[in-house]
Amino acid sequence: MEHLKILHKNNSGLEKEGPKSLISRATGRFYTHELVGKHLVNSLLSVFKNNTIPEINIIDPFCGDGRLIVWLIQGFAENELRRYQRINVTLWDCDENALKRAKNHVGQVANKFRLKIYIKAIKANTFILAQQHLGQYHIVITNPPWEILKPDQRELKNLNSNDKLKYIEGLRELDEILMALYPISKPRLKFSGWGTNLARCGTEVALRITSSNGVCGLVSPASLLADQSSEQLRSWIFSNYTIHDLAYYPSEARLFDYVDQPSITLVATPGHVRELSPTLVIYNKEQKIRSKRVFHINSKQLKESGFVIPIQFGPDIIKLFLKWRKFPTLADLEKDDLHGFWAGRELDETGYKRFLADDGDYLFIKGRMIKRFGVIEEPTKFVKRGGPRIPVSANYWRLVWRDVSRPSQKRRLQGMLIPPGWVCGNSLNVAYFKNDDFDRLKALLAIFSSLIFEIQVRAYLSTSHISLGSVRKVKIPPINNKLLIKILADLTDQCLLGQDKSLTDLEVCVAKLYNLSRNEFKLLLSGFDKLEEEEISELLSSPAWDLNLPLL
Repeated sequence: MEHLKILHKNNSGLEKEGPKSLISRATGRFYTHELVGKHLVNSLLSVFKNNTIPEINIIDPFCGDGRLIVWLIQGFAENELRRYQRINVTLWDCDENALKRAKNHVGQVANKFRLKIYIKAIKANTFILAQQHLGQYHIVITNPPWEILKPDQRELKNLNSNDKLKYIEGLRELDEILMALYPISKPRLKFSGWGTNLARCGTEVALRITSSNGVCGLVSPASLLADQSSEQLRSWIFSNYTIHDLAYYPSEARLFDYVDQPSITLVATPGHVRELSPTLVIYNKEQKIRSKRVFHINSKQLKESGFVIPIQFGPDIIKLFLKWRKFPTLADLEKDDLHGFWAGRELDETGYKRFLADDGDYLFIKGRMIKRFGVIEEPTKFVKRGGPRIPVSANYWRLVWRDVSRPSQKRRLQGMLIPPGWVCGNSLNVAYFKNDDFDRLKALLAIFSSLIFEIQVRAYLSTSHISLGSVRKVKIPPINNKLLIKILADLTDQCLLGQDKSLTDLEVCVAKLYNLSRNEFKLLLSGFDKLEEEEISELLSSPAWDLNLPLL
């Protein structure tokens, strides 16, 4: 890969950047924690243990320092690896130094257990080499690189202008190759021409090189199971492979240095089954098992849910998601021409101070000025006349919401209504009805502000930020019944006035609209670590549970 040659030529300057240097990122040098690796090995071996083939081919196509293969051999040695007439271990990596260490580590563990293992270590671009070895390996175990393929100007600062240009050209060439070889992993959208996810491509590689009687175990960002960009890949996986084990590791467990996102391990074998029945294992931030259960979902239900498995919530809460899988999504509401619903953003905030003035026609508001059912700071500055073009949405009452980015927050999505004459920076998302149906907009705010809406958004996130794409995937109950709209609008009015009791009643009414019983809602509340016992008690004892709502 040409772009890596340029980095190694500038090695001395780039390595001084620290463990998360450009070279570390480009070569995927962020290795697997022992907890993750050994869980993956044990799960993989439990699936493979009854295989009776005489000769075994094992590979880590992104081997790093070889630790996954070492743990595999250690686990295998305890499970009679000697029964095979020949053991072939293949190691691929683009990092020559890491490859040498991997070969040495595998050789050492083979000697320790007195195993005759044939080791083949190849420095290569795995994504290209894999095409010559599809379906050839009985055991594939790997942790592909997690990077998004794109140039990062902050980390390119040590390259001169010529090398920087060559590096970007090399990245572009690799991007084109990956999209040609792995179209299933192609992102739905690219920003400025970039966005190819190496973790998705690496997942596809690992599964494709697994033999028909083999087993694949891999590490991935947890977004593989939920985010919008991975839907095509998930559909392909669940339609062509049987998933035996899924484990979730929260970002708070700090299992990967300099990587602040949750991860999963997945063990799969080629071949589709009508019902998915993996063991779901959830670890907590203390690196202990919080939950371990078999989860059942059939192909039809999985397809209706967009092939999303919000593993972090556990089997019981995942089953609640199935109750509203046939509800429309927010994206479906945008297709409804009757009410003219629109969602998006208004003004780019970059350098916003240059277009502000003390007078004008439209007041300017940013995300930090909004809170749940309220305004923290009234806008006082206007957009200059002759400044950025004001979108037509600024002439309507709108539902706006901000993204509180940390997953540890009790409420990450906080919404409010703003009047015509205010215009939003892009730190706020905006939604409105073109027919100016104010009560329907209030009803939508009620649903947006609920814990059920919130838990769905969290299930679909690919990063620590709430994207509009994630919100569009959320299932919402139909809001066409006039009496129902009036009930929700009245509750919203009371919440806007700061009546705490109405906040509780609103949650319960929305829960009932999602067809949840009191006990099911209690189960859903267990998915929110920051809720206090007093809040949960108030929600479960609310008189609103006895309210008869109109049929949807």
